[in-house]
Formats: sequence, structure tokens, C-alpha cells
Amino acid sequence: MDQSSIKILCIGNSFSEDTTAYVAQIASSIGFSKVLVANLYVGGCPIAKHYENWREDLPCYRYDRNDGTGWQRTTDVKISDAIREEEWDWISIQHGSSYGACYTDEACYADLPALLREVKQLAGEKTKIAFNMAWVGEPTRDRPEMLLFDRDQKRYYEALCAVTQRVVAPTAGLDLVCPTGTAVQNARTSNLNGQLDRDGFHLSLTHGRYLAGLTFLRALTGADISHVTWMPEGVSEAQRQLMVRAALCAVEMPFEITPIE
Repeated sequence: MDQSSIKILCIGNSFSEDTTAYVAQIASSIGFSKVLVANLYVGGCPIAKHYENWREDLPCYRYDRNDGTGWQRTTDVKISDAIREEEWDWISIQHGSSYGACYTDEACYADLPALLREVKQLAGEKTKIAFNMAWVGEPTRDRPEMLLFDRDQKRYYEALCAVTQRVVAPTAGLDLVCPTGTAVQNARTSNLNGQLDRDGFHLSLTHGRYLAGLTFLRALTGADISHVTWMPEGVSEAQRQLMVRAALCAVEMPFEITPIE
């Protein structure tokens, strides 16, 4: 992979939208001369639904692309069309919890091997495939996943890590698990807690999305994010340093919470 350029496609939902929101700005600020980040979006879309959309070649995704000049949107796009559009360095898969799916239920990942196999075959051998690990929301919210664990955020996170390690990570064709969920838990050990969510489920438009973008770029490229200069408005230098540390520690120890303050 050319270290000065990166092309990333996400087959996802609102969680991949949160994760990729600032990746282009972050990458440009640390020396990438060419950046393309794209997200195929269906709200809450789980693995099984992505695979169904693939099998039936459905034009049901909103397709957002950012080449460093801002986001451009197209509707009614197929997964196959988006993959064929570029020679992607990475394609990232995002699980969702709609259509009766659950993040910690092993059965919800049953179609992942087939989806990875089909995506890899179309994308080609040079393209690597990642799985973006979800994060745990606020325990005060009445989300089904949180209620399943009696609002115990730590138990939920541990269960999410367990299924990711046991079921997702060993899947044939998967090159990487991006530990975005662990980066968020790391950041919750600091005074950033309370600034990472916007509705108890999705990431905040500033701190949360920035942290996810830092983690995503570090995991996929190995790039040095410690000297990133770009920050969203409202993020302080001290907070930037905490988030960089949370991201670095997550990539180093993807299934273990690291206190960062």
C-alpha cells in the first residue's frame, strides 16, 4: 500500500458513518496526500441484511464519499457497484442491531464468512477486509442491548469483546478487527466520559467521532496519529492528547480497557 494514499470503503450503517466522519481530515493532517473514504449506509443494517442485499444485488444503500474535499452523496447504490468503483485498500464491515439483530449474539454473525468471501472475490486480492467493532452506549438509556445486561456497561463490553474474539476475529478472509469500541471504553476512564455520545447510542459529533476516526485510521494503516494537527471545533489540545492515547492503547490491546487518566 502506498503510505501517502489510502482508499477505504465501509459497508455499514450509522456506526460506520460515525467512524468515518473525520478520517479524511485526520489522514490529510498527518501526511496522506490522497485520501478517499466512502460509506455505504442502511440504518442499523446487520451482517445478515448486508448479505441479503449483496445476494439480491439490491440498490438500497446511501453512498457517501469524501476525497478530502467534503462529502458527496448518492442514493440507491448497490454494494457491488461501490466495490467496482475503485481499487480499495480496505473494505470495512459494520454490524448493526436492527431487524432483530444483536451485537453479542453469535448467531447474528452466521453470514459473515459468506459475505467476506463474496466481497473479497469481487474486490480482489490486494484489498484487505476489516471488521469495525461497535461501542457500548450509556447505561441510562433504554436500548435493548443495554437492558439485556441490566444496564451494566462493563458486562456488555466484555460480552461484545468475547463474541468478537471468539466468532468474528477468526473468520476466514478477515484481515483485521478495528477496536473502535475499546477506544471508546478507554476514553470513558477519563474526563471525556459524558462527551462521547450524542443520544446514548451514537457517538457525539465532535469528541466521539474524532476518537473513532483516530482509531480507525491507526488500525487500518498503522499511521502515527500522535502528531495529528486537525481537530473538530470544540475539541481542546488536552482532549486531543487523551483521545490519541485512547486510540493507540486500543489498537495495541484491542480487547482490554486501558485507563488513560
